[in-house]
Amino acid sequence: MSLLSPTEAVPHAGTASGRRTVTLLSGFLGSGKTTLLRARLSEGRTVAPAVILNDFGATLVDDVLLGTEERPPVVVSGGCACCTRRDELARALANLLDDEQQGRRPRSDSVVIETSGLSDPGPIAFTIAQDPVLKHHYALARICVTVDAVTGAEALRRYEVAMRQLLAADDVLVTKADLVPPAEVEQLVRWVQRLNPSASVAVTANGTVLHEEPPASSSAARPVSELGDETHTSAVETLELSTDRPLDWQALAVWLSLLLHRHGPDVLRVKGVLQVHGVGPVAVHGVQHVVHRPEHLTGPVPPGSRLVIIMRGLDPALLERSFRAFLGID
Repeated sequence: MSLLSPTEAVPHAGTASGRRTVTLLSGFLGSGKTTLLRARLSEGRTVAPAVILNDFGATLVDDVLLGTEERPPVVVSGGCACCTRRDELARALANLLDDEQQGRRPRSDSVVIETSGLSDPGPIAFTIAQDPVLKHHYALARICVTVDAVTGAEALRRYEVAMRQLLAADDVLVTKADLVPPAEVEQLVRWVQRLNPSASVAVTANGTVLHEEPPASSSAARPVSELGDETHTSAVETLELSTDRPLDWQALAVWLSLLLHRHGPDVLRVKGVLQVHGVGPVAVHGVQHVVHRPEHLTGPVPPGSRLVIIMRGLDPALLERSFRAFLGID
C-alpha cells in the first residue's frame, strides 16, 4: 500500500486516462495522517504528488511539516473541506491545474488531499466526481483512513464522523502500533475488518507499514453523500494561540498536563510548532489525553509559536487566559 502510488488500486477511478489521480487521506483528529504522509513524501520518489492540506483551524501548523520549496502544500483552512470549505477545495484543485499550465508549479500526475480530522470523506469524493470542471481532470483513486491504535477505538464509539470515515475507506491504516501491546492492535484490526470488510488494513508505526492484510471480502462500491453536513462540527471549537516569544517548555508541559488531566476526552486535538527557549523549534502533537513525544525540527520554520487546540464544550477564552497567565505571556 502506498499513498503515492494510487494507480496500484483505483476502485473509484475507472479508466482515468489523462486525469490526475486523487487520494483522500482521512482519519479522526490526531490519528497520524501527517506523520504517515511525511514518511511517504520522504521516500524520494521521482515525481512527488501535489498535496492539499485541509485544516479545521485557521492557524496553520502542518504546512511547515509537509511539502518542499518547489512543491509547497496548498492549504485549505478554517473549516472542513466536506462542508464549509468545500467550494474552496474545488478552487484549490482548479488552481493546481492553472499553476501547472502557467509554469508556476511542476506537473504532478497525482494529488493527495489530507482532510481535516473532522471531515466526512463522502462529500469530498462527490465533489471530485461531479464538479463540471474537476471531473474532466481528476479521478478519485482511493480513500485511505487512519485509525489510531491508542485512541481510535474510543473515537469510533464516541464520534459519528470517525465511523463515517472508517466506513468510507478503501484502505485503513492502523497507526501508532508501537505504543500499545500487539494483542490490542490485533483486536483493533479484527474489529475494523468486521466494520468495513471491503477495506484492506495495514498496521503502521511512525509512518512505516509493518504488515498488511487484504480485504476480508469484496463488495459493491459504497454510495457517497451528495451534500456536506455541517452539524458534525457544530459543537466543536478551535483555540488558536500564537506568540513571538520563545516558550518555557516546563511551564507549557505543566499547563498541558493540567488541561488534559481535567478535560482529556473533550480536547480532541492538540498540535503546534513552537519556539522553545534554549531548544529551538519543536513540533507537538496530542489527541485527547495522550501527548506524543515532541519532535525537534531541523528544516526552515517560521519564527514564533503556533498552538492549535480543537475541543468540544470548553470555553476558548478561559483557556486562552490560563495559557497566557501560566506562561507569562502578555
